[in-house]
Amino acid sequence: MRLVMLTILTLIMSGCSTLNDLSDFDDPEVELLYIKPTGTRGLDAVFAVGLRVTNPNAIALGIDGLAYDVFLRDTKILSGVSNQRIEIGAFDEGTAEVELTVSMLSSLGVLRDFINNPPDAAVPYRLDAKLAIDGLPVSVRTRHEGAIDLRAGP
Repeated sequence: MRLVMLTILTLIMSGCSTLNDLSDFDDPEVELLYIKPTGTRGLDAVFAVGLRVTNPNAIALGIDGLAYDVFLRDTKILSGVSNQRIEIGAFDEGTAEVELTVSMLSSLGVLRDFINNPPDAAVPYRLDAKLAIDGLPVSVRTRHEGAIDLRAGP
């Protein structure tokens, strides 16, 4: 009986330790590096999207997957998911390139906007991301805003 009580007490103590670690947890940041067309598949356009993930924590993070939405000029143009595992060390950053396809038919409005109002410089964007982090019971949501030159490559 003592062994059972000792085991339960140890589990409770380790659970409290994990919760204390989470109280100092800062959400990682996800930044859009580039969007570049890589080809077509039928009526779909294929893009490579470069992402930078920054870990502002004192512990390494294993990201098991992510979902993201990219908005250009406040219009959602890309959505994607990736199950590519990313390992980010403590106070470090890493990059990932994910591929996604976009229906050309559903993108005609955005294309028309870019033809009528071509970007002369960088285009404002917003990236909303949801990350599944190994060891956390819930996903982490993050948002990054900036500007990107769609004419530039990685």
